[in-house]
Amino acid sequence: MTHTQQNIPTMQALARQMLRELQFAVHRAGYRHLCIAIPLFALDDAQSLSKELYPRVAEYYSYPNWHAVEHSIRVVILDAWERRDPEVWAGYFPDERKPPSNKQFIATLAERLK
Repeated sequence: MTHTQQNIPTMQALARQMLRELQFAVHRAGYRHLCIAIPLFALDDAQSLSKELYPRVAEYYSYPNWHAVEHSIRVVILDAWERRDPEVWAGYFPDERKPPSNKQFIATLAERLK
């Protein structure tokens, strides 16, 4: 097991902690997808979401294509945004007046993992 692979479980735990702080619904598929996507993006933030990251998450869950991953992440971010505590979200996205995009959300949380 490489050093990077050893860090993934710890990174997943930290991602789950941040998502819970942002009041994400843990029973949603997008929550589970983000728990994988955020650490993977933290390890390689130059990767394309649609060409690399989403397909890797889809493969992890044995999905036939990555579109379901992209959609579930978008839906869960919008859901959490609608129910958000503005003060908590401002700690992550201080200047946002609208929900972050998938890329912005994943990149912001991945940066905190580093």
